[in-house]
Order: sequence, then C-alpha cells, then structure tokens
Amino acid sequence: VIILTANDTVADCRRSFRENAWDYISKNMKGDPFEALDESIQDAIAYFNRWGNRLNEQWLEENRETLEETYWGQWIAIVNRNVIEATDTEAELNKCLEERKLPRFTTTIRKIGELPPILELISRGESDRLEFKSTLQWDVRQDKENKKLQQSCLKTIAAFLNSEGGVLLIGVEDDGNIFGLQKDLECLRKNPSLDQFERKIFDLIKTNIGQRFTTYIKCRFDNIEGQEVCGIYVRKADQKAFLKSEQAIEFYIRTGNASQKLTVPDIYDHL
Repeated sequence: VIILTANDTVADCRRSFRENAWDYISKNMKGDPFEALDESIQDAIAYFNRWGNRLNEQWLEENRETLEETYWGQWIAIVNRNVIEATDTEAELNKCLEERKLPRFTTTIRKIGELPPILELISRGESDRLEFKSTLQWDVRQDKENKKLQQSCLKTIAAFLNSEGGVLLIGVEDDGNIFGLQKDLECLRKNPSLDQFERKIFDLIKTNIGQRFTTYIKCRFDNIEGQEVCGIYVRKADQKAFLKSEQAIEFYIRTGNASQKLTVPDIYDHL
C-alpha cells in the first residue's frame, strides 16, 4: 500500500507506517510527487521480486494455530499478512486471484492442514489415527435402525480429540470394503441428503461432546464404487473432551487402533 495525499500530517504518516504501508508521499513535497510515486512503485516491485513473501511466511508460522482453527483443510491466499481468500481447492483459489487481478509475487498461497483423500485413506487400513465404521446408526446384523450405534462413532471422535487426531470413515467395513451411506440416509426420513447427514453428525457432537469441539472437526464426502462415504477429520483439541452416555460421562483415548475408555485413576494419570 502506497499512500499519496495532499492532507498529510506527521501523525497520519506515523500511523500509516505502523499499519505496514510501503510508502507515504505528500503531494505538497518539493518536486514532482508522481515521480516519487513511480520510484516508490519500482522499489516495491524490486523488493518483492528479491524477497518474495517472507513476511507472509513468517506471519503464517506465527499465526498457524489461529489459522488452523478458522481455515483447516482449506487453501488460503495471504497478502500483506492478511488472508484475502479461502477456498476448498487450489484451482478455486487461483480462479479467485485471477478475478482480483493480483500480482502473484505479492501473494502467498498455502493449504492449512491436511485432509487426505478418502480413497487413499482406505488403502492405508485402520491404525491409531484411522478407523472404519460401516454405518452411523444402521444395524447391519438386525437390518434396522439402531441409534445406540451412534455412540460407537462418538467414542472414536472423542478419542481422536484427546489423542493426536485422526480420521473416522463412515460407510467403510473393517476390511476396507465399501458399504456406503444409503442405509444411514434412509434413517433421515425428512430429508435424506448428505447435507442432512453432516448436520446430524455435528448435532450429535454438540449434544454429546460439546459445541466448542466442532471447530476441530471437518466433514467430507466422496463417491467410491458408486457409494457415498463420509470422512470425519478430527484435530487434536487443546482441551479434553468428555463423552456423555446413558450411564455416565466417559473419557476416551486412542490405544493402537482402538478407542479405550479410561477409569477415573487412569484419567487422573492421563491429565
């Protein structure tokens, strides 16, 4: 930002530089102010060509935790240490920047956090940070809706929040075969859609774990072998997550590829 003004004051000039203006030029200066403006522009271009976006990079690292809370899983564009655009894909972000006609040498583009593709995750198999569930609330054995099964998915989400994070895939059997979400969608009688399914998941999290933990969770869908699969991406939370059950308040962590409920002494040791 270069400021060119006839209403210049010392206080205004000082404030401009404090707020990271590149230059402040008075129209009342001796000589031609437009020559000074042209020289300032050339200096700015030379600076960015030489140093690139190091200030943006430094700002990104200093504010990574805050950025992850807001933009986790998204592509962001940073100009002058400010996020000016955020999209789900790099292609969408580049399109937005082209529409803005911004010079690329002043813009830093980065992806905040990793959301690996669901198909890639399935090929890895279950682990301490990856778990498969056939359904959210459809009982495959009894071939009917069973809302008690929701608790199994919530245990995994709570355990990821309390450990190092992870991904829960719904619609995938233990052996990696695709079961899909069709049966779970049929349980949403009023509006059997993926949007409603996502809303259902977040409502369960808000009610049984706590609304403050929704900022650590992203939900994605992918069509694999003609079936929809849901990926719930969970970051490690900066506070402990307790899960409400019919009997009590429970606490889970990941141990190997399982979610382990801790006893009160174990919780004490963990904390």
